[in-house]
Amino acid sequence: MKIAIIAAMPEEVTPFREFFTQRKQIWQKGKTVIEKLNEDVYLVESGIGKVNAAASAAWLCEHVAPDLIINTGTTGTFHANAALGEILLSDRFVYSDVDATGFDYQYGQVPQMPADYPINHALLQEVEQLFAVHNITYHLGTIVTADSFMSDDATINTIRKNFPDLIGSDMESCAIAQVASFYNIPILNVRAISDKVGDKAPQMFDDSVDNVSVQAFQAVQILLNSLSKDAVDKKIK
Repeated sequence: MKIAIIAAMPEEVTPFREFFTQRKQIWQKGKTVIEKLNEDVYLVESGIGKVNAAASAAWLCEHVAPDLIINTGTTGTFHANAALGEILLSDRFVYSDVDATGFDYQYGQVPQMPADYPINHALLQEVEQLFAVHNITYHLGTIVTADSFMSDDATINTIRKNFPDLIGSDMESCAIAQVASFYNIPILNVRAISDKVGDKAPQMFDDSVDNVSVQAFQAVQILLNSLSKDAVDKKIK
């Protein structure tokens, strides 16, 4: 089973590079670097934001055609009871900075595209079981995607109003999921909490990014070692 791991920043891919010492770079354009870690695992440093993420995902899907994509790295949390370093696991992918409601689309829905991109229940269930066996503290819920870091109160309040059940926010995952859906490639989003949304989030992120990137890596390693091909093959069917 061929798995591709995508993270946006050098800090987020460093733990993988330190563990997989025999990696080989196979492509680089702009901020995107794609490396082959072994016969079954590829690593993508996509660059930050939706455009970088989508461009990276498109090349990956065309030329590598993985069986599964795991988006990982850091995330800000809206969850009051979550602690830094704990894992957030997406149950669906949706944008929080798209508004075409004037044309009767749902908030977050790109016109002529799905309202969101759900993850197959069986696949999520297997991930949850693996995390439970390995004593990984995680929170399952909606992680929204926007080209904004969540430090502005007005933006945060708008997102809370439109997505009352959300637990986190990132800047890449839904863009990757949108591209992956064109190829019918399943995707997971497994991220470690680097900050809590609000005006203190940037400093919290700077202080924690290296440590929480290691915690995200450890969670993904469990999936690389134990996730069954049968669960992945169920995909979004």
